[in-house]
Amino acid sequence: MNLFPLDDGSEDGPLYEGDLDTDPVSESQARASRDGREFDLDAFAYLEQAGATIVERYVRVDGYPLDALVEGLNGARFYVDAHGSPDRTVRPQAGMRRQDTVLKFGYKALYLAKQGVAQPLLLITSHMPSAHLSAGRILRDLANTGALWDAAAVTGDLAGFQRLHQYFTSTPPCDQPIPAPWRETVTQLTLDAVDPLGDPEEF
Repeated sequence: MNLFPLDDGSEDGPLYEGDLDTDPVSESQARASRDGREFDLDAFAYLEQAGATIVERYVRVDGYPLDALVEGLNGARFYVDAHGSPDRTVRPQAGMRRQDTVLKFGYKALYLAKQGVAQPLLLITSHMPSAHLSAGRILRDLANTGALWDAAAVTGDLAGFQRLHQYFTSTPPCDQPIPAPWRETVTQLTLDAVDPLGDPEEF
């Protein structure tokens, strides 16, 4: 005879997790993922306005994820990687202004270029980095190696939109990238201020 009944674990009652703290990292990652998919829709619409047709969304090229394969009215095809936020507020670490985001994108771009993928790579973002920051330098280096065909922001970048329109509509298609301000070399480089606790971004 037991003075206190023992629980043999046979009852499958609901587990109580009310005392567990919310994981802030998981919440941050989920928010970044939602924002990334929402921005993808903005990027697709922007490309269509410039004269492209979305041939395929969320493609994998040699195992690496890209957001789209597009085709212009002139038959020219491009792979597209979109990085950004649906929030158009000017922020120092939005879009491609984070050094770690540009480095992750750059690794993928360089790898695909080394594999000799069939289509050039376009980058569409919500915020381009300033030319004097290291993130801007990385984009220029990617362009100089041939890994990145061109980059444009969905707002405040009329010249970028015009370049995209020419890529998609010119006959014959462009056989080389059009000169762009973000490609211009600056004489002084400033290292980006990286927030180690900043929101993670989609690879």
